Amino acid sequence: MADVGTKLIFENERVRVWEFTLQPGESTGMHKHDHDYFFYPIEGGTLEVTRATGITQATLNVGEVYYRKGGDTHDAKNIDDHRYHEVLVELKT
Repeated sequence: MADVGTKLIFENERVRVWEFTLQPGESTGMHKHDHDYFFYPIEGGTLEVTRATGITQATLNVGEVYYRKGGDTHDAKNIDDHRYHEVLVELKT
């Protein structure tokens, strides 16, 4: 299974901070979020999210913060014509 981000940029006993970038047409691969997390798009876009329950689309806007509960397993694919880029923070405690 893939990591939850492209590059781990910081980690301590409480958090793990990832840089996450997807080029047009690129996908993350199936991965599981073991921890609650939030993310902040630096370059927004629309992702196609695939879970066991089906496929949805999520448009993620620059400047907004998104929070998700841990336990989710999914794949995300950039279906826009430009790069998608975010910072994702996992809450370990």
